[in-house]
Amino acid sequence: MKNILFSVLLLGCSLFSHAATVYTRVNTKPSEGWSGTYIIVYEKSETVAYVWNGEDSNNNYTQVAIQNGKITSEDLADYQVTVSQEGSNKYYVKTKNGYMGTNAKQNGLTLTGGGKECTIASNGGYVMLETNTNTCRFLCYTTSNAHRFRFYYDKDKKWEDADKKNIYFYVLGDVEMEEPQNQLNINYAHVEMYACESKFPTQNNTYDQYFMTFMFLASEESDDAVPQIGLEILAPTQYSIEGTYRSDYQSGRKYFINCMAGAKHSYFIFPSKAEQGWSEAAINLAEMKITKVGPSTDPNAYVYHIKLVFTDSNKKIWTMDKDIDIYAWWIDCNRSGDQEVNMEPVAFALESGNHNSQDGKQGIEEVPSDQVQCTKVVRDGQIFILRGGKTYTLQGQEIR
Repeated sequence: MKNILFSVLLLGCSLFSHAATVYTRVNTKPSEGWSGTYIIVYEKSETVAYVWNGEDSNNNYTQVAIQNGKITSEDLADYQVTVSQEGSNKYYVKTKNGYMGTNAKQNGLTLTGGGKECTIASNGGYVMLETNTNTCRFLCYTTSNAHRFRFYYDKDKKWEDADKKNIYFYVLGDVEMEEPQNQLNINYAHVEMYACESKFPTQNNTYDQYFMTFMFLASEESDDAVPQIGLEILAPTQYSIEGTYRSDYQSGRKYFINCMAGAKHSYFIFPSKAEQGWSEAAINLAEMKITKVGPSTDPNAYVYHIKLVFTDSNKKIWTMDKDIDIYAWWIDCNRSGDQEVNMEPVAFALESGNHNSQDGKQGIEEVPSDQVQCTKVVRDGQIFILRGGKTYTLQGQEIR
């Protein structure tokens, strides 16, 4: 009888010691701060994640499954990191092998007995773990034959490229995360695409061969509607805006939200409850995924799904996640810096194949802009172009 009880006790202990542990994705800075226990994760897809194993080597990860923002596993205890706060946005991050850091001005990873000062921030999604005056960011480098978590150096603080991926923190515990995001009431969208000789002046005063595009999002079809969002984005073609845009600029990136220069480029206007009027904030960090859905019932629009998360200059997080009709027109112009000249509107419907006109020519006859002025107007929910005293649809058909 004693042997049976002893066997049952051992079995119970074994089951308890191998109980699965749950980790929960952190979507924004916790109200009590970043101090706590985490695993560091690269999300390969919506269902697959790589968890950093605390080592400095190629393929220094283990693959796990994600489900509804949770990772459940019995094998990740040795991969946990603990974060302790040492001052205002000054943290030490410790693994089983020592405190994380890196040498100045180089890619790498040091694991030492003494703390290495880091900063931690979130854009409402991925986490920016940085050190050495924020010139080194912890990322997952992905190639066809190796993946590696480590700090990567960039003196201009523009790390991202096709191979360097952002990380996420998953906190220890099956917890309900705070969701301080404010849902945006957006029902109208249009884009203005500027050819600009296919050049866009970037933050480092070089030129990328893409199309500068302005996206206007608002609660309704009005220049006075609030909430109102203006996003200056970089798109790789003049006929499609589908893609994932981020504000952390990297030279050569095909999709980019220009937030670096302040409210004049990307901005957010919202009703101020305190003043019963308008207030304006800059957009400091943003990520937007635009996915093609299909033709709209409106011939002047096309349906996309927009998933947008941004942090404003008041440190508030705002979100949008919905299908929406987008109206569009292409403005052909020459541009030097921010000075626009010879603006020549050429209308088209995004993605529909009806670019300008069925024969591929411009739907609106070319006339030098110094002779004829063009203006866009909204009437009864429809967008039209006024040109030379005549009214045209976005497909170039004259309205008589």
